Amino acid sequence: MAVKELRRDERRTELSDFLRTRRARLTPEQVGLAPGVRRRTPGLRREELALLAGVGVTWYTWLEQGRRINPSAEVLGSLARTLRLDRAETDYLFRLATDPSAADRDPAPAELPIPLARLTTAQSPAPAFLMDADWQVRAWNPEADALFAFSRHSPADRNLAWLAFAHRPNRDRTVDWEQHARRLIAQLRATAGDRPALAATLDRLRTHFPEAARWLDEHQISERAGTAKDLAHETLGLLRIDQLVLQAPDGFQLVVFSPRDEETTGRLRGLAGA
Repeated sequence: MAVKELRRDERRTELSDFLRTRRARLTPEQVGLAPGVRRRTPGLRREELALLAGVGVTWYTWLEQGRRINPSAEVLGSLARTLRLDRAETDYLFRLATDPSAADRDPAPAELPIPLARLTTAQSPAPAFLMDADWQVRAWNPEADALFAFSRHSPADRNLAWLAFAHRPNRDRTVDWEQHARRLIAQLRATAGDRPALAATLDRLRTHFPEAARWLDEHQISERAGTAKDLAHETLGLLRIDQLVLQAPDGFQLVVFSPRDEETTGRLRGLAGA
């Protein structure tokens, strides 16, 4: 089977799973239907969802089964509203249901923009690193290296999603690591549908980490954005940071761990040495 055809099949399977899990989280009461009796599975039935969305039951069944049909933007919008999808989930639905040949993204640039690399270094003492659209870390300052050990990992392993699970020291430092890891999985899934390298990262996480496999099966979607994060550093103590994600041209993202208080600012000055 050709690579493009295989990707189409994978996208249809993902679309099927996504629709099924979103339908399962809605209750009849939420959409104004009587609860009824003898429901064998959670959520709305296919025929109920089709009725509410104004589409044919057979057509919707085919869509959820991953058959080769091309829904219009109007129909996808109606499904998104009926399923009560947020903006990130709606965008994900549209990308999954779009012909892959029209949605494929360009590969990450081979050349690293020098001004962005300089900007990354200039963030010291705040840890900062630069990653491309496939979440490969391409540049970092000494403080970020002290947290993630980027320089000690091979280029193939220098992926933020992979390191979030595989780099045990920073995983252990992160307060409420599971919450942040779940969020990262949801963000990664939101963009992996039209980026083969990200899809491969998801497959690798699923293979090596059982918790990642469980969370991937939940099909949660989230926009890429910053967050507050606390790190219990073994030498410096508690680091209270705001993780900022700054978008740059060509899909590059500058991630900065900005201190939330003066105490953290002082401790970050000793991070590279620690």
